[in-house]
Amino acid sequence: MSQDEKRLYPRLALNIEDGYFGHFTLPNQDRVAALIVNLSAGGINIAVAESQSHKLKEEDILELQQIAGGTSFSFLKQLRAEVRWMKSLDMPGYVSVGCRFVDLAEELRDQLSRFVTSERMARGQYD
Repeated sequence: MSQDEKRLYPRLALNIEDGYFGHFTLPNQDRVAALIVNLSAGGINIAVAESQSHKLKEEDILELQQIAGGTSFSFLKQLRAEVRWMKSLDMPGYVSVGCRFVDLAEELRDQLSRFVTSERMARGQYD
């Protein structure tokens, strides 16, 4: 079984060059901006600068304040996400951080799922 087949929610892959940034508040109220690598109704994968990665650890609850970029992500704000894992990224200077959305209202999860499906189709990311 492939990794994609194991996923509960399809993921929208974003290119680093697309320049989508998530603005997060950390448990200690510090803030960090991170590149969005991919996004689903279940969670978000971000690339955090190595210089900022020491501020995060597994099980931290982050609050996604907003996503900045070309596509309108305005409905995604003040979402809570738990850091599930952190690992090296092929891109020098960054660490990959996988987060799972927590306490996401079902209506918002459905809206996000529809958005991801629409964006995947527009970008040719078919199953």
